[in-house]
Amino acid sequence: MRNLFIIGFTLLLGCFTTFSQDYIESQKKNRKKRTEKEIVENKKNSDENKGSEAQNNYKPKSGISVIKVTDSIFMLKGEGGNIVVSIGNDGVLMIDSQFAEATPYILQRVSRLSSKPVQFLINTHHHNDHTGGNKNMIDNGTIIYSHDNVKKRLIEEVERKAQRDQLIAFEQKAEKISKDENNSNSDEKAKESVKDISQFMNNDNIFPMITFSENLTFHYNGEKIIVFHVDNAHTDGDVMVYFTNSNVLHTGDAFINAKYPFIDIENGGSFAGNLNALSKILMIADKDTKIIPGHGDISTIKDVKYTQNMISFLTKRIAFHIVSKKTEKEILQMKDLTKEFDNKGFGDGFISTEKFIKALYKDIAKKYK
Repeated sequence: MRNLFIIGFTLLLGCFTTFSQDYIESQKKNRKKRTEKEIVENKKNSDENKGSEAQNNYKPKSGISVIKVTDSIFMLKGEGGNIVVSIGNDGVLMIDSQFAEATPYILQRVSRLSSKPVQFLINTHHHNDHTGGNKNMIDNGTIIYSHDNVKKRLIEEVERKAQRDQLIAFEQKAEKISKDENNSNSDEKAKESVKDISQFMNNDNIFPMITFSENLTFHYNGEKIIVFHVDNAHTDGDVMVYFTNSNVLHTGDAFINAKYPFIDIENGGSFAGNLNALSKILMIADKDTKIIPGHGDISTIKDVKYTQNMISFLTKRIAFHIVSKKTEKEILQMKDLTKEFDNKGFGDGFISTEKFIKALYKDIAKKYK
């Protein structure tokens, strides 16, 4: 029954449709049976497991915390996005790599969980706090997977940086030639010396080796792991990763817990797409699903619903005020509008209340022009 259920899940994703009710109900029945069995086994082994749980739930001086999600899945928290690792007989699969400086500490923590190397790494999107360790992981022999647009965006970032460095080099060269040679053609000479942009390109290999357009499936460490694309949510390259047997879902930054989300409009993100992504989480997850957000603590469907309702509520209220001819400045002064969420600390993250309202206003105002 469970195999049919998983096959159905994959087919539905492949056809760009939502999950069926039969799929969800069969999943819940299987989880209930497994949970009853686990209760008996956990009771028997509780004393034995206390020592290992204490070892796997700690916060070292490096700032990388290890949190046990299940017996085979762990969350690593640090300065960047939340990392998830799956350990087992096949090896180690990791989701996201945080910043480059953290890689030694991350690998040290992983080595305490498994003696096997990190074989696979999945990038949930292209932002540096989730992909910054890519080069280090590639150097370590890890194979990286991502959505097509992640590689595209990473290449664009390298090219933009090269263009900035080329301009800086040109300005510095032109100034030096002008001073040293008192030459009126300093700009032309400087331009000639820096015209080859390849000298400014970062040749570090930070790019995923394997990319996909919609969905990808791993059969690894004894379970089926489904990676699926959510369109134009946080960015245009977001994927979520669902561990079907363990009932664990890593959402990337398409969902962050208890903070205002950052919707990267310039890189294909959208508020409508983000709401759709949250709806997809709620189609997949049930009350027992352990949801790993891109940032924040392990969550439940209750947390996802609250964030979804928050965005929907503020979208409707701001739309009402825009139609009533209120300006952005006037709406920003309506502190009661976000009071409930601000009191819960939603504006204390990367995106402040002001930034979030401005972004929503800009997005909604376009529809009423």
